[in-house]
Amino acid sequence: MVYWPPVTKPDEEPRGEQPPARSVFINEAASLLGVSRRTVYYRIREGQLRTVRTRCGSQRVLIESVEALLRAEMAARLRRAQRPSR
Repeated sequence: MVYWPPVTKPDEEPRGEQPPARSVFINEAASLLGVSRRTVYYRIREGQLRTVRTRCGSQRVLIESVEALLRAEMAARLRRAQRPSR
């Protein structure tokens, strides 16, 4: 898996700036979430996934937002499973 922007090596010290956000291509995000590319675009439009644009203009999904969405979906599933049945 290739990440852009490149992640600094462990032995390199940051230069007083925040570490770059890790991101993946739309296809990779879809694979991680188990959904189609179209669904990823819907979730981006709805604000559930955050993206960045590269210098070339391609759109990449932030790993942080993928993880947050997965956590939210897991919590919702657990709540549904714990509901008392009628």
